[in-house]
Amino acid sequence: MYYWIMLALAVLAEVASTIGMKYAATHSPLLGYAFMVVMISFSMYAFSRAVMHIPLAVSYAVWEGAGLFLIAMAGMLLFGEHLSTGQLLAVGLMMFGLLLVTFDQGPDKDTQPAGQGRVEA
Repeated sequence: MYYWIMLALAVLAEVASTIGMKYAATHSPLLGYAFMVVMISFSMYAFSRAVMHIPLAVSYAVWEGAGLFLIAMAGMLLFGEHLSTGQLLAVGLMMFGLLLVTFDQGPDKDTQPAGQGRVEA
């Protein structure tokens, strides 16, 4: 569970850093960029912890997919940005794909730590 929490924190920190980047571009460059650097640094740290036990493909899909969804929502709610119907549909399809990547166990349900594949003699 620790690794999934770290992945969730990585996503939230990435979203916060992107909001900071937008804030820097529109309001206060110094404050926004400083916040962005701190948050993206923490995001990378948390992500590096998550991939210790979550497969890289799954963790990266969750990190970017959930981040994209939350950033799209933040853009609409915080900055008044508009997404077309097609763009909203695309984000929805990406979230569906993210669910498939995350929860499909495939034929081998034995979960192993990332980077420790099974060796058979």
